[in-house]
Amino acid sequence: MKHFLLAGGCTAAMSLLCLGTAVQAQQPDSGGPAAQPAAQPAAQPAAQEQQPAAPTVYVYGARDPAQPAYKNDSADLGPLGDQNLLDTPSSISVVPGSLMTNLQAYTVNDTLRYLPSVEIRDQQGFEVSRPQSRGFISSIVQNTRMEGLSIIGPIAYAAEDLSGITVLNGLGGALYGPEPPAGVFDYSIKQPTDNTLLRYTESYQSDGMLTEHLDAGGRGGPGDEFGYRVNAAYSDGESYVSGSNFNRKLASGTFDWRIGSNTVIEGHGDHYETASVGLPGAVSFDGAENGSTRNSILPPAIDPSETGYGEPGLGADLTTDIGLAKIRHDFGGGWTLDLGGLYESAERNLFGVADTLTDNTGDYTVVQNQYTAWPHMTIGSNSAYLNGKLETGGIENDVTLGTNGFINDTYSYRNAPTSPILGCANLADPSVSIAVDGRCASPTALGKTVAITAPYTSGESFGGLYHSATLTEQAVILGDTVHFNPQWALQAVLSDSFLDSKAFGKTGALTSDDDRNGVLSPTASLIYKPIAALTAYATFANSVEEGGQAPTSGGGITVTNSGAYLAPYTDHSYEVGTKYALNDRVLLTLDGFRMTQPNAQTIFITPTVETYEVVGTQRDSGSEFFVEGDLARDFSIYGGVTYLDPRIVSPGHAVVNGVSIDGKLVVGVPHVKEDMVLDYHPAATPGLAFTAVVHSETERAATDANTSFAPGYATLDLGARYSLPVLTRHHATFRFQVINATNKFYYSAIEDGAVAGSPSPITAFSGTPRTFEASLQADY
Repeated sequence: MKHFLLAGGCTAAMSLLCLGTAVQAQQPDSGGPAAQPAAQPAAQPAAQEQQPAAPTVYVYGARDPAQPAYKNDSADLGPLGDQNLLDTPSSISVVPGSLMTNLQAYTVNDTLRYLPSVEIRDQQGFEVSRPQSRGFISSIVQNTRMEGLSIIGPIAYAAEDLSGITVLNGLGGALYGPEPPAGVFDYSIKQPTDNTLLRYTESYQSDGMLTEHLDAGGRGGPGDEFGYRVNAAYSDGESYVSGSNFNRKLASGTFDWRIGSNTVIEGHGDHYETASVGLPGAVSFDGAENGSTRNSILPPAIDPSETGYGEPGLGADLTTDIGLAKIRHDFGGGWTLDLGGLYESAERNLFGVADTLTDNTGDYTVVQNQYTAWPHMTIGSNSAYLNGKLETGGIENDVTLGTNGFINDTYSYRNAPTSPILGCANLADPSVSIAVDGRCASPTALGKTVAITAPYTSGESFGGLYHSATLTEQAVILGDTVHFNPQWALQAVLSDSFLDSKAFGKTGALTSDDDRNGVLSPTASLIYKPIAALTAYATFANSVEEGGQAPTSGGGITVTNSGAYLAPYTDHSYEVGTKYALNDRVLLTLDGFRMTQPNAQTIFITPTVETYEVVGTQRDSGSEFFVEGDLARDFSIYGGVTYLDPRIVSPGHAVVNGVSIDGKLVVGVPHVKEDMVLDYHPAATPGLAFTAVVHSETERAATDANTSFAPGYATLDLGARYSLPVLTRHHATFRFQVINATNKFYYSAIEDGAVAGSPSPITAFSGTPRTFEASLQADY
């Protein structure tokens, strides 16, 4: 139950109206009333200071659902455990459950769009994407986690199952073992509630998608030692394109067993399916990087709601099943033990389309995606951490000893699918493919008619699957934070990792094998706190990551090192920053950094033969500013701005496909990205709130040679919510929101297939058009 601290003229009966003197407690997952005492109220005016102090009265009641909780005090950093955000020597953002609920997020992509240092790197359609931080693309499994355990990245996860997402910007190799410098994305699942929770939400999203969501939690047993949290969701209907369809199914459960006061056993399982068809295909062009000059320029952004850019019945069909277990024990005296294990199986049926340009005037062929990599993936991951406090010579030490790792198996089609052409059209008139007797009239640049082929909608005709690769990682972590005095501390963490990557041919023969032992990834931070509310730090990190995997041959392209892993890379990072708690409700963060990573690309030897290799180094320099919390009683804020200078540097002036890449901007990464959530909830009208969300990006390079750019853009989301007066625990909340209220056409992501390890050309994905969302949430 929520504790309100009342003073002065506020009485218990008027507690819900005396909002000016009540400070809301945190509610990380919006899963039930919080159970934390409120902060002390602000000082009384001078005229009241001479009055006798009124007795403190605690009133227990349900929190006002209109009140947001956007400030985060701590984050789980794996082997380091829960850390106070103010004191951590790194850039960390936590997307809270309160924000996810108020802004009606359905997917992980919806949730991460509020972080200025994060981009969603779409690849093969809706939800088949990789998150990235500070301009570096993430890997398949090394950068994404659930409750600290490694999971598969480019697959769908439901926001209804999550209580928040923690993002560590920068290198995380010392904490989590080898991984790219794209940050760490840790998804927190909803936990059992101490109070009984029964919540039902009915949602609508234009043009006709309905979502039903049930969230239930509580505790049972003689001493309330058994806890549960169950989430079930179902969505179905037409998305923002006429003739499209989006279908989602979620079933999940989280349970815990409190054994005494010091031990908890936790278990979680979920099944999630999504199928999205008929949405716009990616705009694809070669950028003149394989010798062609027909389609070298990225065209203006299309209207994604217009029929014809996608194909009815074609898209992505994704399924994932997860089982997770943890044991936590508190020995007392500051010593804790955390053991965890996870298994995930993911199926990816990717049968979408790309509108592939054939010239610079908008002519294109509708080509079915030839993406064949890993239609089935599994991962088994583990973690074990022992944390405690030691005092030596009067100096306090926070020590960590632990291990984490995973085994990731991937499976590929025996017979690579072709890339059938389904029609031809022009971006200015996409509604009808021009077809005559099974052929489409020739776009001017082709100079010939093009045969139309029937699309494929499953992988059954590709000869089945074979085990194509296994990636194994295990890291041993040792860390110590030495507190010399209340002002100065030194944190050092070192991981010693064991890597093994194997690739296999269709017959099961081993085609590539790389085994590395004793690979070190250190980080060291100097921390200075001149006052309790201010932290300054300087951090150096050096991290090893598994080398990229070459794409498999297919779609008319032969890859000379098909499926092979490159040797491990070494990444570097330098970061300085400050964090300031303006008060107990607002946290400000400012940092600057410089990071490097070897840059691997596919290079064309001939128009149909390519190889995958390291060419130069990606060097990103920049700064970040972030603010979260309640700037005033009526006004909350969450967001910030990031500046980046992302470039490829090559001392040897490397030439890729005939073009020098030295000094060029990284494809798809803007110089400046801003994301800001504003929440106004006036005390004069309890239960009513208004939101505004501003997203903006400057222009982004659309080719490695920087010969074409995607223009900058800005979007505005507007919303309102109203909660019925909270007289008991039972209440209802209505939310309404307009995404992209000005209906701005823009590209949400630009994917360079050469960097991602794909033989496909550059693809640009359209941003969401104006979309209306409404929901009614009822708590019983």
